[in-house]
Amino acid sequence: MKKIYFVRHGQSEYNFKKIYSGNIDTKLTDLGKQQAHKTGQLLKHKNITSILTSDLSRAYNTALNIKDIIDPEDSIEIQSTPLLQEVFFGDIQGKKYSESCGLIYAIESGTGESAQALYDRGTQVLELIHSIKTEGDILVVGHGLFSSIVFAVSEGKTKDDLIDYRLHWNFYNGEIKEKNLNELKFKDKSTAR
Repeated sequence: MKKIYFVRHGQSEYNFKKIYSGNIDTKLTDLGKQQAHKTGQLLKHKNITSILTSDLSRAYNTALNIKDIIDPEDSIEIQSTPLLQEVFFGDIQGKKYSESCGLIYAIESGTGESAQALYDRGTQVLELIHSIKTEGDILVVGHGLFSSIVFAVSEGKTKDDLIDYRLHWNFYNGEIKEKNLNELKFKDKSTAR
C-alpha cells in the first residue's frame, strides 16, 4: 500500500514572531532547521521515492533538509508547486496573531482566500498526488492550515465544513501525518455533475 507522508515545514521566522505569514515567504529559524533534520531522521527508513512541496522557502527548505537525510544518493527529485502554498489570509498577513483564527478571518472578511477557492485548491492537490508515478511512497511538505484543507477535502467535507474541521485539527512544525493513498479521495471533476 502506497503511503503519503505529510509534513508541516519547520518553524519559520514569522511562526517565531507570531505573525500571520500565509503566502508571504519567510525563512526557517535555526529551530525550524533542527525540526526538519529531526523529521528527516524519522523518515530515514521509509520507502520515499517522490517529494512534493510548496514553493514557499520555509516548506521547500524543509523538504531539502529532509531529502539530504533520506536520499544520500541524490536520486529523488523534488517537485515544488504553488498549489501547496499556505492559505492567503488577506489583510492580516504580516500582522501579529490575534484571537481569531486566520482561516475564519480570511474567509469571513472577504479579504483572504474564499472557502470555495480553498476547496478547489485542495482538490487539485489531491489530483496531483494521485497523478504522481512512483514505485515507493510520497513525501508532501506543506503548511499547517492548508494541509488541514487537503485532509478535509479527502475526508469528504464540504467547503462549508472547512472552519469547523480546522478548529479540531492541529499540525505542528515538523510533524508527520501518514495516510494511505487510497484514503486520499476527491470528487473526480470528469464524473461530477
